[in-house]
Amino acid sequence: MRTADQEDPLSESIYIPANHLAVSIVLHKSPIPILQRCLANLQAALVRLLETQPRMTTTVVLVDNASGRTYIAKLHALIQAFGFPVVIHCNDGNLGYGAGHNQAQGKDVDFRLILNPDVFLEPNALVRALAFLAANPDVGLVVPHARDERGRQLYLCKRYPTVLVLALRGGAPPWLQKRFSAYLEKYEMRDLDWSVPRFDLQLISGCCFLIRETVWRAIGGFDPGYFLYFEDFDLGLRARRVTRLAYLPDFVVTHLGGGVARKGWRHRVWFVASAWRFFQRYGWRWV
Repeated sequence: MRTADQEDPLSESIYIPANHLAVSIVLHKSPIPILQRCLANLQAALVRLLETQPRMTTTVVLVDNASGRTYIAKLHALIQAFGFPVVIHCNDGNLGYGAGHNQAQGKDVDFRLILNPDVFLEPNALVRALAFLAANPDVGLVVPHARDERGRQLYLCKRYPTVLVLALRGGAPPWLQKRFSAYLEKYEMRDLDWSVPRFDLQLISGCCFLIRETVWRAIGGFDPGYFLYFEDFDLGLRARRVTRLAYLPDFVVTHLGGGVARKGWRHRVWFVASAWRFFQRYGWRWV
């Protein structure tokens, strides 16, 4: 895996047959300092991309789910310093994560980057991800190598979940999670070598991925029936029917994240409701 500062001759030499990259970020009272860092890193990645692909155009869409007028005013002030076109789409109500991204429509889009406001791209992230898709036309969606603020790897790709694994991750005390650590690590696919590209993934994380617009339109984007949680698993399973899903270790991001167990009772309710919808559609597995 290359670092952000290392030369990347492959990415710079590959012509990416694309005209437009759309980036969408869904917000609901997301902390402004974190969003500011997200946009600063995104801008650095876009600058690097246009250095290697000067004909490409980009649009960034911020979809706000009812954060209020004061927050919207802060958004408008924030984007003044952003060096690329930004569209702010405001919803009167909170439509949820997937439905928000679905609203970020663009004209003549070739690739779409789905991005959380707490995800920070490395400078070469977009160059490498787009070059990878250009070199692998049978791949329609690529997910990054993610790490936390301490540099520890986050395992975004998963095996099909069981009710037990979700119960352990969603609310079990640390001592019980530790007792089932091997079981949880298998779910997170920690047994695989993630220093190399991985193909034909099953479940992906929606915090950050790059998808071909043809694939996005073929599957209809996110299922808006998931308010929050599992919309990414659902999208990945549907995308697998029409394309290949891949992981690229050189597509590097930092993700602040935070498990559902640390986010309060409301998130647990959303988690359970979305889990029910997911298992009802794709099949229940208990252990």
